[in-house]
Amino acid sequence: MKKIKKFYNPELETTENYTEVWKPEVIEVKDEADLLVLNHYWQDKHGDLWGDFDDPMENVRRGFDAYRKRKGYMTPDDIRNLRNQLNISVRDFANAIGIGFSSLTQIENNQRVQVRYQDILFRLVKENYEYQKKIPDILQELPEQPLLNKLDSSSYISDDISYTTSPIYKDNLFFYNKLGDVA
Repeated sequence: MKKIKKFYNPELETTENYTEVWKPEVIEVKDEADLLVLNHYWQDKHGDLWGDFDDPMENVRRGFDAYRKRKGYMTPDDIRNLRNQLNISVRDFANAIGIGFSSLTQIENNQRVQVRYQDILFRLVKENYEYQKKIPDILQELPEQPLLNKLDSSSYISDDISYTTSPIYKDNLFFYNKLGDVA
């Protein structure tokens, strides 16, 4: 049974019944051009498809979710839950790991997809927290210089480098080292 709902369409300045449609589509998000997503639309009496008038970003979030799943990135809920476990504000967490607090807010609210180095930083904090069962030292101190600036020159983050799957601990800091390098 198809769901029918009455909407006001601000673009057409009309109120009418729309029929719910779920449509599988191949979309592109960043560097992934072949993500299959089941998008949600409302179809008018002429057969035109419209995004949800009450939630216009719904299909964008579906694309972001598919992208994160393909890349193996943490979800916005995972990131927010980690920050809440650490009992740290968005501003302090973002400052400690070296990203803008507005970027972190957008990522946590699923309005933006993190880039690889940001996801690596989130995972470093998570793994360090799980390993030590306490707030990582680097976050307790809330350093003036972010985590990225404290990494030694043999360890850096780039989209074209592969990293080990577990952090290396050195001088109370945690970081990933390039595969094949010795920390």
